[in-house]
Amino acid sequence: MPFGLKGILLVPAVVWVMPLFLLNQAMALEHDYRALTLDDCLALSREQNPVLSASREKVQELVADYQAARSKFFPRLVLVSYYDRQPPNRFSSGGALTNFELFKREGLTSVTGKQIIFDGLKTHYNTKAAKIGAQAQKEEVQRTAAEVAFAVTEAFFRLIESKENLQVAQEALRQRQEFAKLTNAFFQAGKITHLDSFRAQSQVSEAEQAVVEADNAVRLAKEILARTMGLNEPAPVDIKGQLPREFTAAAAVNSLWQETLKTNPELKRLSLEIEQSQTLVKAARGAYLPEVSLQAGSDVRHRDLGGTKPEWIAGVFMEYPFFEGGLTRAQVAKVNSQNLQLLEKKRDRLNGIKVDLTTAWKDQENARQGVVTTRQTIATNEEAYASADVLYRHGKAIGLDVLQAQVDLTSSRFTYIKYAVAYEIGRARIRQIAGSGPTPSYQPSNNGGQKP
Repeated sequence: MPFGLKGILLVPAVVWVMPLFLLNQAMALEHDYRALTLDDCLALSREQNPVLSASREKVQELVADYQAARSKFFPRLVLVSYYDRQPPNRFSSGGALTNFELFKREGLTSVTGKQIIFDGLKTHYNTKAAKIGAQAQKEEVQRTAAEVAFAVTEAFFRLIESKENLQVAQEALRQRQEFAKLTNAFFQAGKITHLDSFRAQSQVSEAEQAVVEADNAVRLAKEILARTMGLNEPAPVDIKGQLPREFTAAAAVNSLWQETLKTNPELKRLSLEIEQSQTLVKAARGAYLPEVSLQAGSDVRHRDLGGTKPEWIAGVFMEYPFFEGGLTRAQVAKVNSQNLQLLEKKRDRLNGIKVDLTTAWKDQENARQGVVTTRQTIATNEEAYASADVLYRHGKAIGLDVLQAQVDLTSSRFTYIKYAVAYEIGRARIRQIAGSGPTPSYQPSNNGGQKP
């Protein structure tokens, strides 16, 4: 038999293997967000951030506006068809009685077309303005992408900061617990008072509170990073990264400002919007000129008296609105006002962006100098803590000296982490303002930044 014992034994194996295969396939389809680098976070934000997606979709809307404005270059064809009944005893077209019978039923089917030959260049300028608007929105997409990249970079380094702070808090707790055990032993031996032991225990409680707060800060930072990237899945998020190793000085503010004037997407967008508004002014003024069009129509009219007759009409038409209640003048004044508003807006943004750039440069340089100073402070506090601990063990220092040395060392480590993160955030902010793109990948340190 072709289906023998081997075939029977194969069935349970297939039954067990298929669910495992499907489970592995399902797990493969799920995303793992627990080991993200900065580049990974930036890539995910470009794909899933809702603000950036909406900004990209706006481009499609403005492209549709361009197509709508461009459509007036082509002829417009209209199909009209109707059927009506009229009273037979009505007056003739002149309003007088008639001796012959009038028609009672009428049907019409017609096709009319209109091709604009000249409309004061309104269609030309409206189409050009719509095209410029689409280009301006593309620059807005770049501005939004830079803004999202900065927000993600800031959230990424805030998470690094919270994780480094947690490590420092845990190390501080370990030191205080060891010192509390030592003070308790000295108290049992009668070498110190009970007050010293209470102080050590109090420091342990404060260190435990700091660990709890640091751990909660890590949880919050992970949530902020996930929401900033715009992840759709409620998956746990974690990163792999440490504090930067190198801290280079920023370029001069004047050179950064010249680069910003050339590459900042917001300034490019404002320039395009000003060009668009100037084009719309020309389009609005075109309404002062007459419209010349070529129109033609062909129809078939059927009446119960007279039969069915084909008709047609064709000619060149000119429309000149000599009175419209000031509509065109108001429209021109409106677009002129919008143009002036954009000019003032660009001037204001130039001032604001220059201030933002200078502030970011100042933050980066202050943080860089703070890192240099704090490194020396950490080395000093480490030596002070080691000396106080040794002297205390030999009875030549009091417990308060050791506790103060521990506090100073922990505080300087926290300060170093704060300055290192502020340096990276300031650097990312400069790149956002200058329009240089997201912060490039950095080289993480191997020591976690606790002992630089």
